[in-house]
Amino acid sequence: MGKLRILLLLPFAILLAGCAPAGWQVATSRAIQVAPPATPSAVDEQRLANQHPLSSTTPTTETLPASPQQTAPQATPQNAPDRPTATPMPYVQGSLYFSAGVNPLTGLKVEQPALLARRPIVIKVTNFPRSVRPQWGLSRADHVYEYYIGDAMSRFIGVFYGQDAEQVGPIRSARLFDEHVMRAYQGIFIFGWADDPILEPLLTPDLKNRLVVEQADNCPPLCRIGPSRAYNNLFADTRAVAAYLEWRRNDNSRQNLSGLRFEEAVPPSGNPGSRFAIRYSNISYNYWEYDSARGRYLRYQETADQKDGQLSYAPLTDSLSGEQLSASNVLVLLLPHSYYLRSSSTEILDQVFTGEGRGYAFRDGQIYPILWSHPDPNRLPTFSLPNGRAYPLKPGNVWFEILSEETVFSPAEGSGWSFDFALPEPPPTATPTPRGLKDGTQSP
Repeated sequence: MGKLRILLLLPFAILLAGCAPAGWQVATSRAIQVAPPATPSAVDEQRLANQHPLSSTTPTTETLPASPQQTAPQATPQNAPDRPTATPMPYVQGSLYFSAGVNPLTGLKVEQPALLARRPIVIKVTNFPRSVRPQWGLSRADHVYEYYIGDAMSRFIGVFYGQDAEQVGPIRSARLFDEHVMRAYQGIFIFGWADDPILEPLLTPDLKNRLVVEQADNCPPLCRIGPSRAYNNLFADTRAVAAYLEWRRNDNSRQNLSGLRFEEAVPPSGNPGSRFAIRYSNISYNYWEYDSARGRYLRYQETADQKDGQLSYAPLTDSLSGEQLSASNVLVLLLPHSYYLRSSSTEILDQVFTGEGRGYAFRDGQIYPILWSHPDPNRLPTFSLPNGRAYPLKPGNVWFEILSEETVFSPAEGSGWSFDFALPEPPPTATPTPRGLKDGTQSP
């Protein structure tokens, strides 16, 4: 079976049964455009069905059936008082309204509501070399993004909002995709540094005051911990970020983070999704497995390069908590990937997280086809089922796996699934051209 943009026939049939110098290659422009938000009434339902083969062939606008816990008892015990039986209220938060003290990124109440009065803190965390594992602090992040950074490796970017972490890292350099995350959360971005083509879009007037990099006088919140000559020894303390921003006289006020919907009730799926593997390359691969006792997906990471088809895994843990990293939700998002710069020694990829696209959501041991929409880069993306209904996240943290549209998706043994990351064909050799910033000016 050939590899197409997505491996279509087999997995979808199963799921339908259940539910710069010369030689560099450069993109000519990378300005993130703000598009007007789409209205549900304008959605072409048949187009959504065609572009998302996991959906039923005839999408409907009907609401999903009520879960058992939402249904009132049909009978009362004998000799019981003659009074109405109350229907248990389902737990729902978002997408526009959240109860006081509820984190709009998790749908859960926080222990320290005062933390919600700040901007989210976005931190770049390395995943290679393997000696940096186990990393610090990712278990405290509300959201974590993982994506391909080039050279066969993936890297993390964590979003900290509802709780702090006294040590997060090791912190490494930025990539182009990080601008999307920083804008979507209106966050403070902490990173190691970046090459000029990557740093350029971060230096726009609306972003540059929210960048935090290592300085001689900013420990805390950004400190070297460990041998002075070590390379991966830069860590952040999110507890100290607010005071540092106040000292710099930067705006750290609460932002509009509405857009996500959380429901405790499990939406019907019929498609088991208790385990799925993601392979970025022979040296970077992982899998998630659902733990029904905890109601969470547990993360396993490769421990050696894949050779002769042999895979080697171990639980990926957090040095801060000592626990295995886990998630209430894992969303696999398929984004356009392209080469921004490419040479024999360097590749810089651009992953476009604006507009709309397809993906897959995992929660409670189930898999769901979803559509992502991100018309305004300065707001959170939203997610929906193919019938147009907002996709309900499980209350809790979220991991986002960013994959290409060329990724091959196929069923694995048992109730598992496999995502085999692939890159598009590189463009013809081009000459670097200046890029415009978001306000239409050229870089300084």
